[in-house]
Amino acid sequence: MKRSINLAMIIALCATAIFSQDSNALNSTARQRIEQARASIVVVKALDESNKTISQALGFFIRKDLVVTDSEIVDRNSQRHVTAATKSSMLKVLSSGNYVLPYLLLESQPDVSPLSLADSERLAVNDSVYMLDDSGEITAGKITGTTTIKNTQAFLVSLPINSDNKGAPIFNRYGEVIGIAAKITDGHSAGLVWPSELLASLKHLGEPGIGVGRGGGPQFSVGPTPTNTGTSSPTPAVVSRPVRLSSPQPRYTEEARANKVSGTVLLRVQVDVEGNVNAVRVVSGLPYGLTERAIDVARGSKFKPAMKDGKPVAVWIVLEINFNLY
Repeated sequence: MKRSINLAMIIALCATAIFSQDSNALNSTARQRIEQARASIVVVKALDESNKTISQALGFFIRKDLVVTDSEIVDRNSQRHVTAATKSSMLKVLSSGNYVLPYLLLESQPDVSPLSLADSERLAVNDSVYMLDDSGEITAGKITGTTTIKNTQAFLVSLPINSDNKGAPIFNRYGEVIGIAAKITDGHSAGLVWPSELLASLKHLGEPGIGVGRGGGPQFSVGPTPTNTGTSSPTPAVVSRPVRLSSPQPRYTEEARANKVSGTVLLRVQVDVEGNVNAVRVVSGLPYGLTERAIDVARGSKFKPAMKDGKPVAVWIVLEINFNLY
């Protein structure tokens, strides 16, 4: 019995040591970024007609006027009150909705610094991830796996994500945001993280062309890619945006047609100085080979390149390709 207790103590000490090492692995710059992120986090409450809180979540600024948050807050037919996590002042909500992820559109906050997004495609199982707990301390965890929900891949993490901190930013070891926390409701102990690729697409909300297309083929919308997204280079301010000259029609696979699959594939593509698509990233896809068919459409598209100071420049754009059965 004594030997079993000693063995249990050794295992517990080892687990504590590993956890501490993960938390201490952050360098001073990354730690400072995460701690400073508190100023960009908000508390979102859904209130009933008598102003009683019926749901609460966190959210954070990805633009000075745009907060990403948890779906339960946006889905509820109720009033929404938003306050900064570090202040008690109320922020005015102009509108809310769900485009790629749930969002709240606020009056622009000039003093807010939107959080820097990392490239979530570069993450792997066992990578360390971090979040701020209720006391402002940094909590460390690991990526334990991935899952696919509504044709979109998400990360499973060993962080304590619950009803109070869902909607919080999740950070990598550089202190950059790799996704937004969500709670799994099916009893699993792991937390869920929607990747930063979705946040990057949401940042384009309100730009020309962003929204639901009419379903007559490829729908194009453009906008600058966010900075600090891994290998992607920041998009320069452009005088003229890319103009699509030609594009192949999206083709159904037999499996997708047999299973009556329809919907939209959302891509981020880079249009180079020649007007060709030389890089494609999938934000959200469709099953039965339709994502691959959408990538084929993107690769086969030809653009008039974006121009800056009279010279062509490479830019990233958001591309929606719709598949509809008639």
